[in-house]
Amino acid sequence: MLGWVVDLVLAVVVTGLEAAALALFWFRESVKVWAAQGRSVPDGTLRLVVVLGVGSALPGLAAVGFFEVGLKAAAVSQVLVASVLGSVLALGLATEAGRWFSRSRRK
Repeated sequence: MLGWVVDLVLAVVVTGLEAAALALFWFRESVKVWAAQGRSVPDGTLRLVVVLGVGSALPGLAAVGFFEVGLKAAAVSQVLVASVLGSVLALGLATEAGRWFSRSRRK
């Protein structure tokens, strides 16, 4: 019983910390865009790709570690976080590739 409680609490705390860190990053990037008065911020896409790439890789590794220790709920929550961040990364990269392709085609 105590093992399941620890497992669920750890799943909620770790997922909450990841969500808070991502929200803080997004807020910081939004402030940069606001300070630039809506113009594009240099290397904004690169920072987003790095954060989402690392953000999807680390929970995947954490999921493996949690599963090896026997914390199945924490492992499942980390797999879900990694898959969501990986999906957002894939959609963002596809959007940027489409923009790049359309710009190069217009020229």
